[in-house]
Amino acid sequence: MQTSLRLVASCLIAGMVLSACGGGNSGGGILPAGSPTQSTGSPSAQTPTSSVPKTAGTLAYTDMGAAPQTTPVSVTLTLNYNHQAQLDQLVAQQADPTSPMYHHYLTSDEFNSYYAPTAQQEQSVIFALQRAGFTITQQYSNRTLIEASAPAATVESFFSTQIHMVNQGKFGARYVNVKPAVVPAAIAPLVHAVTTSNVVVAHTGAHVQSALSLSSLIASTTMPGVAHIPAQRASRKLTLSPQVKTREAMLAKYATPFATGNVIGNPGFESGAFSPWFPCGNGYATIDTSDPHSGHYDAFTGNLANNLGEEYGLDGVCQQVTVPTNGQLSFYVNEGTSETSTYNADQEADLFDANGNYLTNLYTENGNTNGYVHRSYNIGAYAGQQVIIFVGIYGSGSFSDYNYVYLDDASLTNGSSPTPAPSPTPVPTATPSPKPTATPSPKPTASPTPKPTASPTPKPTASPTPVPTATPAPTPTPVAGGTCTGNADNGPLSGSNGWLATGVAKAFDYPVQHGCNGAGETVAVEIDTPINTSDVAGYLSAAGITQTGTITNEAVNGGGNASSADYTETALDVETISGLAPGANIIVYNFPDLSSQSIEAGYNQTVSDGKASVVNSSFGGCESSDTAFTNTTNTIAEQAAAKGMTFVASSGDSGSDECGTGNNPPGVSSPATDPYFTAVGAVNFTDTSAGTLASITSGSDSSNGFLSGGGVSTIFALPSYQQGVANMVSTGRNDPDVSLPGVGVMVYANGSPMQVDGTSWSSPEFVALMAEANQLHGSPLGFINPTLYSIFTKTGYTDFTDVTSGNNGAYNAGTGYDLVTGIGAPKGWALANAL
Repeated sequence: MQTSLRLVASCLIAGMVLSACGGGNSGGGILPAGSPTQSTGSPSAQTPTSSVPKTAGTLAYTDMGAAPQTTPVSVTLTLNYNHQAQLDQLVAQQADPTSPMYHHYLTSDEFNSYYAPTAQQEQSVIFALQRAGFTITQQYSNRTLIEASAPAATVESFFSTQIHMVNQGKFGARYVNVKPAVVPAAIAPLVHAVTTSNVVVAHTGAHVQSALSLSSLIASTTMPGVAHIPAQRASRKLTLSPQVKTREAMLAKYATPFATGNVIGNPGFESGAFSPWFPCGNGYATIDTSDPHSGHYDAFTGNLANNLGEEYGLDGVCQQVTVPTNGQLSFYVNEGTSETSTYNADQEADLFDANGNYLTNLYTENGNTNGYVHRSYNIGAYAGQQVIIFVGIYGSGSFSDYNYVYLDDASLTNGSSPTPAPSPTPVPTATPSPKPTATPSPKPTASPTPKPTASPTPKPTASPTPVPTATPAPTPTPVAGGTCTGNADNGPLSGSNGWLATGVAKAFDYPVQHGCNGAGETVAVEIDTPINTSDVAGYLSAAGITQTGTITNEAVNGGGNASSADYTETALDVETISGLAPGANIIVYNFPDLSSQSIEAGYNQTVSDGKASVVNSSFGGCESSDTAFTNTTNTIAEQAAAKGMTFVASSGDSGSDECGTGNNPPGVSSPATDPYFTAVGAVNFTDTSAGTLASITSGSDSSNGFLSGGGVSTIFALPSYQQGVANMVSTGRNDPDVSLPGVGVMVYANGSPMQVDGTSWSSPEFVALMAEANQLHGSPLGFINPTLYSIFTKTGYTDFTDVTSGNNGAYNAGTGYDLVTGIGAPKGWALANAL
């Protein structure tokens, strides 16, 4: 029987006319039912995808005009696969239980020898780039991405485009092509897509409830063109959720009783982390080692003179404390700015009460201190009160300016009298601490999925078809069933900061409750910051879970910033998986930022490594913002599917309005709408005293601005696996596929517990479920969307829970499939067995 299977596979993959195969020819025939995409049209008529990124909302940018001709610009070219129609057919049959190719996956070598671009095709593109003056910065073993760099003038000439500098708010100065790039005719048949921009196209979705954030303080002063008027401070209001009160108990373990010394915890940041400080405002403050006042660490906010592109709005560090009698607050700051008026920008320190109400300004200036100076203030008027201390900047968003502050050695003691005058303490001038820039990393091209209904989804060109040197053979038939002997999650269901792992595992009957804890499986987390495993340990201790799997960080293109505001997302993803699937190994693929080139690099590295069977993406952005990115991520996911990997993404946290149009028209989140991804939405739920599911509604939290995302793609047509399902909108890919809890989870980040909302929680929950299902079956389940919908159409809600209450703006939850929660919530153990 095994020989027969290999023969069938060889016929399918090689596409040769063999009598034993019953004839046929390469690339011919009609794709089988269940194929998510069918290649049509003449390959020579296909045009490489390029788009002008048009980000919105928090990702919006301001055009600052043409980039200087010498500006370094990075580009990523995604190359076409060979034998695209056969690849589409193979992936469809790998997900079809009636096919002899069912769950027979390719190794990387097998994929590269037949479907990947040939070495000659890759070299043709490289030579063309080099002749034009590009430097090749990265190549990959799968030969599907090429990364290169050149001055803006060279990029504009080669791709017939224009490069402009933009200010992307808190993301600073970036560059973007304002005309679609045109690939030269000589290499166009080999190229699937090209990216010539480094703007951030996606954002994380972890909405923090209990960790304090000053984002609401800048609500009245962050609209473009509105000046920063100090007199407006009194109207600022920090809205805090009820859960913030639990932070006071946490703070007590850090603060020394004021009668005996300094009330401020971690006063010189010598722990190498923030806690109990926390980034606030824009959230881009970092722990720094370049210019401490004493010791080894300080906190840095803003941008230096060698990194022009001032962020917009309030940013800094905060700590909540109880003010002692005659409280004397002091700290050291080293400041610099090119700004000359505090009307537009400044460095400042303020106090807010524990409910977020503005109390007072300690100082505001445009300082150039040329070293550290000492600030000291008597705040005894607030003795016995909980206050939030803020030290940071207000940025104008000017492309040509800089504004920064270093903070170190803070103290709040039971002093005797105020010392208002700052006394300069000469220290060497601040050494610039450049922040990592996103270096695009080539990613594997994946076959386009459903034909786009609006923007064209380029299909791989039938460029020189390589003669296979070896016919890829499928992996051996998987063992029927794995071994599940792990311990069930049996910790507390929830804590003061929200749901814990056992609460979800019991309510949704996860396989871990039946011994399948993910042992032997490896999952990947894609994100722009690495994980600090001490936070995971803190979470698992609170959750009462013992982890047996491993956690490792894998840096891509230099890796991410451990002090980034997105760190809470990393902690959420890793802690969710380690709590629900404690036996699984986790690799955190971290990259510099959430620009298209960085994300693609992370995906490509993961697929090339081939270590993970399930891949999580808890981020997204408006699907139509960058169609080249949308198409490229989907083609990478198809390569992953051929290798037996499951790609999962959160459906977004802005309801049906991901594109910020006020639902005119509604918009969806990418990459969740990519047909080769499983899109996961959110639900709210309650449980019984025994932990079983009591009630369920669609995911939302009005106090936190959270609505679970969903809607209809304008890029991808309705895939075949959704065709024939009741309530589907026929104009495009419907999103989400399934939903899991997304409101009120406890996360441990930077040493502190907090409560978080978002589909960013739902997605790693599904990843954990898939790791356990893979263990149960003893084999990767790969691209599961066809199987999910097949199970649903055959057995209805035997393996899912229908969610019929709630809405996400434009759409309502209802009986059967809906654009709010998809099919509904998986019944973990039942669905794992049905897959």
